[in-house]
Amino acid sequence: MKPTLSCRILGGCGLALAALTAAAQSRPPTTEQLGRDPGALRQEAEQQRAQQQRDQQQQSQQQADQQWNDTVRRNQQRAGADAAQGEAVRRTWAQRPPLAPDKNPLLGRWESLGSGKSAAAAGLPPELAKMAAELIGGMTAGLCDSMLGRGTIEFRPQGVMAIGRDGRERPMYRAEYRGGGSRVVVLPQGGTTFTHMIIDFNGPDRATVAAVGCGLRRTGGGSANAAMTNTAMAAADSGAAVEWTFLGHNAANGGFDFYVAPTSVRRSGDRARLLGLYDFKTPLVVEGKAYRSARNVFEYDCARPRQRLIGTTGFSGQMGKGAVVGTSDDAFPWEAVGSSGPAYEHWQLACKRR
Repeated sequence: MKPTLSCRILGGCGLALAALTAAAQSRPPTTEQLGRDPGALRQEAEQQRAQQQRDQQQQSQQQADQQWNDTVRRNQQRAGADAAQGEAVRRTWAQRPPLAPDKNPLLGRWESLGSGKSAAAAGLPPELAKMAAELIGGMTAGLCDSMLGRGTIEFRPQGVMAIGRDGRERPMYRAEYRGGGSRVVVLPQGGTTFTHMIIDFNGPDRATVAAVGCGLRRTGGGSANAAMTNTAMAAADSGAAVEWTFLGHNAANGGFDFYVAPTSVRRSGDRARLLGLYDFKTPLVVEGKAYRSARNVFEYDCARPRQRLIGTTGFSGQMGKGAVVGTSDDAFPWEAVGSSGPAYEHWQLACKRR
């Protein structure tokens, strides 16, 4: 069979079939499009595509907004449930016996390290998940600040104090303690945005607030040493009057009387702590600061007659009153107390020897 005329013109029947197929697939122009400028047709097509893109973007934004609103609503519901659960947990711990100061490893000074990383929000696009994580992280950081503040804090038997860089103390809130060992529960007594704080110890000098992730690192003289030191000193800050017993007078530094607080004695094995007071007759100026009295914490070795100063707080007034002028947790070297005199009497009182 001879090829047809159309096959010869198009250069082959295969090419002809391809051309016919392409022509059949192209959409014929409508009546409105006949005679119109091709540029106008292209512009109209581009406008239609742009409108379709805007519609798709709007739909995507509406879906994202709905997901965000659902997440916020779930978080609000969870916050309400957490508040109710927090009150229930507080009531449960409050029914347990209070934790004695000499059994409380939390007492002492700590550095607040802030919160850890927040978990990513599941089920959200990456950009919304990042926003949600930042929001949750900000809320967690705010909760850590309300619980622990920023910088140095001190847990005392009756409450929590913020310690400024200049040594000034600011009460944060009154508190009670429960538990003991590797877990101590802090129960604030009014005026706080949280119901309780469960602190788990990661060793003697590290701790973390459970469920929130706020970190703590002990400062000022080690673990048990710092805790026992501040326990004795905090007894005078708890709001209860300290009963001082006069022991004698010293003519040094213009003269001062020295006292001890027998009820402040804390004994652990062969070591004991005792709270003492120097009441100066004339102001004592140290590094440009005037002291009228100094409250001291002494540690005693009950196995051997020796002592050392492990903490002191200076006051602007006499008998441990007035503003706090300065504090120190530096431990001095051990020194012998001798066989008589005030130091020996202190050692006998702390170690209960007669």
